[in-house]
Amino acid sequence: MYKLKYNSFLPLGPLRKRKGFSEERFAQSAHLSRSTLRHIEAHNSSIRLGSVAAAASALNLELDVLLCPAECQSDLSTVGVGYQVIHDGSLSWKIHFFNFVDEFRRTLDPRLILLPPSTALELKLRALLASIVWMLCEEVQMDAPSWAQKRYDLPQPWFVSEIESLKASALVESPVYFRQNNIFVLSNFLERA
Repeated sequence: MYKLKYNSFLPLGPLRKRKGFSEERFAQSAHLSRSTLRHIEAHNSSIRLGSVAAAASALNLELDVLLCPAECQSDLSTVGVGYQVIHDGSLSWKIHFFNFVDEFRRTLDPRLILLPPSTALELKLRALLASIVWMLCEEVQMDAPSWAQKRYDLPQPWFVSEIESLKASALVESPVYFRQNNIFVLSNFLERA
């Protein structure tokens, strides 16, 4: 059975307020009732897709629809952590990506890596997540999904540690999964303390 899961990472209420819309004015511009708008902002799972689309359109937002079995929805999938980083800001990637790494290593669940993160996620973070997925798949001798094997070729090299004295080490140690995307990490990048 498939179920529409309204993405809880979309902070519609704060976005609406930031753009200066009152609840009433926004509901009118989106052609929604105020009650429906309240349900959307409260992340009610029984909202019609058309209502969510109308609210997103009124805010000039792109709507990504993901259909998957209810039992495979996880906030620790590549899609879930991508949305968490979008919601919490790009500097939050370390906690979310490493929570994903831990979950994948714990469960070896291929559904966690099945789909790519949203294109709304910054390019360098999508490339990093793809590199991480490819390396994890290699660890467990699993075929990496095609989206992770794609070359992202960042226009500028990204030294993830951002410590100047470690750049030379990162150039030498960085696994091919990262280097192919112009990303440089130390060999122990995916190790946890």
